[in-house]
Amino acid sequence: MIKLFVQSLGCPKNTVDTELMIGYLKNTGDVRLIDDIEESDVILINTCGFITPAKEESVDEILNAIEVKKRRGDKKIVVAGCLYERYKEQLKKELPEVDSFIGVYELDKITDIVLSEKLSHPKPYMLREKITPEHIGYLKIADGCSNGCSFCAIPLIKGGFRSRSEEELYDEAVKLAEEGTKELYIIAQDTTAYMFENNKRDALISLLKKLETIDKIEWIRLMYTYPPHITDELLDFVSSSTKVLNYIDVPLQHINDRILKSMNRKHTKKEALKLIEKLKERDIAIRSTFIVGYPQETEAEFNELCDFIERYEIDWAGFFMYYREENTKAFGLVDLDREVKEERLNRIKELQDDVYLSKHERLVGKEFEVIIDGESEEMPGFFEARPKRSAYEIDGIVFLEEKNLKQGEIVKSRLQQSINTTDFIATIIKT
Repeated sequence: MIKLFVQSLGCPKNTVDTELMIGYLKNTGDVRLIDDIEESDVILINTCGFITPAKEESVDEILNAIEVKKRRGDKKIVVAGCLYERYKEQLKKELPEVDSFIGVYELDKITDIVLSEKLSHPKPYMLREKITPEHIGYLKIADGCSNGCSFCAIPLIKGGFRSRSEEELYDEAVKLAEEGTKELYIIAQDTTAYMFENNKRDALISLLKKLETIDKIEWIRLMYTYPPHITDELLDFVSSSTKVLNYIDVPLQHINDRILKSMNRKHTKKEALKLIEKLKERDIAIRSTFIVGYPQETEAEFNELCDFIERYEIDWAGFFMYYREENTKAFGLVDLDREVKEERLNRIKELQDDVYLSKHERLVGKEFEVIIDGESEEMPGFFEARPKRSAYEIDGIVFLEEKNLKQGEIVKSRLQQSINTTDFIATIIKT
């Protein structure tokens, strides 16, 4: 038996790739996952190569594995994913202690590397072994990206957008449901571009309708949408669906027109504001992300973003400092001083916290269906749950002081108290 330690870094799309590799290995040979890196025979690290902090984390994990290998002798280190795909020759040269590398589109090589056997299965995607909680499942509907944002390295790593077939995705979603998935996350670099490369503009709605028919899946959450690709038809479908949640993750990145143009985003401020209004009219919760300190961002342009954040009270907003990434279109632009970027990042985060406090104060006393994620380590004696307006691991939590709740159970609750900028204490409404 081979004892496998796995470190999966980066986004949920990477999580799916990690789950695939684990499934390939378990299907092909006698492999067992363990939590102790020191006792493992094989260390698999699925890396992220998106921005500087993610790359640094990936390198740190590889170096840690190398130190373990030096201490504990005969271990095999396998490095997979985006960091390797982006820096192949450099990593091979600088990390000779790594036994094998795997690119983002050659995951099936893992069985040959670890077990000296070729993967043989007619539907390898059906071999996934989930590492998320039982009730959470990610469905990666496509890979790569063709939007061409000037700051983004994803096309350098994964190439152009490529969709998976509806039939394949339905089969995989059924399997996830049979394994206990109740909340299904639709993920890709741009979920709203699904099947665009095949000149199909309404394929996402068709796919969502198909997924709605799977009995055991109760919530479907749409992530990683692209503003210009969000149609009125999609919004109407989401707002009327019984399973697709009134929640859309739509990275806007900025609100100033000059910066949006330099970013090679395909929308304007006016179009972004119109989209926000449409989402609010349909009572669809909004998650967005923004880049602070983009090259040559002026104080006035930054203040324009701050004014937007303060005025429109987006349900959930994440902010990231701009990092220059080599070979991206924006790499040659004059960068701002790091101190300026950090100061702006802190300032806008504080502003968003004020928005949360004001917005969440108005939610106290309201009733929400929530899904139980499990017992809380942060607050012993409580269970952690989320309403439909909150995505797993990235949005706010509802704490329930209850007993005998089950992971994945959906219950009705009333928010009693806002305990910080993002989280609540609630009670269950007995029926």
